[in-house]
Amino acid sequence: MNFGKLSLILVNENAGMVWCFPVRKIEPGMLITRVKTALVLLVLGLTAIYLSGWTYFSFITIILLLAAREYSHIYHKGGFQPNTIIILATVSGLVLFRFLFDFQYNDAILALSFLISMAVHTIQNEKGREQAPLDFALTLSAIIYFGWIGSYFISIMFLPEGQWWLLLSIAIIAFVDSGAYFIGSRFGKHTLAPRVSPKKTWEGYFGGVFFGVLGGISIGLLFHQYVPSINLIHGLILGIILSIITPLGDLGESMIKRQFKLKDSSNLFPGHGGAMDRIDTWVWAVCISYYLIIWIF
Repeated sequence: MNFGKLSLILVNENAGMVWCFPVRKIEPGMLITRVKTALVLLVLGLTAIYLSGWTYFSFITIILLLAAREYSHIYHKGGFQPNTIIILATVSGLVLFRFLFDFQYNDAILALSFLISMAVHTIQNEKGREQAPLDFALTLSAIIYFGWIGSYFISIMFLPEGQWWLLLSIAIIAFVDSGAYFIGSRFGKHTLAPRVSPKKTWEGYFGGVFFGVLGGISIGLLFHQYVPSINLIHGLILGIILSIITPLGDLGESMIKRQFKLKDSSNLFPGHGGAMDRIDTWVWAVCISYYLIIWIF
């Protein structure tokens, strides 16, 4: 599988997307920081995908653990106490077992983690912590979100031509994000979700859908030159579905951050926020793509 030419194409496309952003609204220093960070993440991500195997597993595990840690930290700052140790241990276990055994033992890991979580938070409640039931719910939500759903980053790679399907899904999200930002910043007037994310507009949303569909078609045609089993129709279908649904992931994370008056989940990636900020739409894109591929394609 020749990823050399593909890597160059993706780098050029991403550079183009950054260039088309309305730079007048971003400080020059911040723009440079954002571009540098994006390029570093792009190179690391493409390298991990190209090498696959344990390298890819390690890369995905680190990203998911960082995101899960940020999630827990946000709620701890807000006075809640999701169990970080249980979350990180279960996320690690789910990703590892998905990598080694596919779905074979995931249900057992989930059941065990739920039981342990219930025991821990019940003991805390018995000791006088009235919010323990909410802590329990937050622990479980982190396990499902970052562990179960996040593990589809692993599952999609085991599909035939999985590397290409993964790249197609992520590329579509890049088009969606770029289109939403580009159109929304210039023409946005009607707020999409004023309580959750006041800066997001319907114009930006539909701009993201348009760019996502266009990107899906373009990348589908491009990938067809390398992998005949992926074509324009696949790109079109994924572009339509992902561009319509995945912005909910961004809004969901915005809802959490808005509750605690936070702009980013952390400052881990200069100019781009935290790991949770980076994967809020990707996790859903990969999960949805996985089932579209095995059920339809």
